[in-house]
Amino acid sequence: MKPRKNNELPLDKFINLSLYNKKFGYYMKKNPFGKKGDFITAPKISRLFSEMIAIWIISFWQSLGSPKKFNLVELGAGDGEMMKIIIESFKNFPDFFNSCNIFIHEKSPKLIKIQKKKLLKNKIIWLSKINRINEKPTIFIANEFFDAIAIKQLIKKKGLWV
Repeated sequence: MKPRKNNELPLDKFINLSLYNKKFGYYMKKNPFGKKGDFITAPKISRLFSEMIAIWIISFWQSLGSPKKFNLVELGAGDGEMMKIIIESFKNFPDFFNSCNIFIHEKSPKLIKIQKKKLLKNKIIWLSKINRINEKPTIFIANEFFDAIAIKQLIKKKGLWV
């Protein structure tokens, strides 16, 4: 991508390049999570975080009338730790677990490889595009996903938002 004539690069393009560029993007080259990474997320600190998310999901599923089939989508699963613990929790509720189609939406091929290794024995489908989810009831979950979304920044110039 080339900067505009005035050498400005919109914030969303800068964030997207910095995080997801195939050659040098932060999430594309390494696993930034855990003791050997750059930061530790809540699922690495305590199982309780992921277990509480699992119980909330089950409770919400019940509030939907316990549909026979529904989708659970994790956005940006990182190294897969949260989903690993969530699935372990789900297995204690077989009716729920058998109703659940689990999807992970992840941009980083490096992190997908780590997730697949960690979650190998589980019934998970990896999605590159969200629009591939079927039309069953769907619950979306995410941990720190929104911290890594390219955002548009607007400023007001001469009474106009640009």
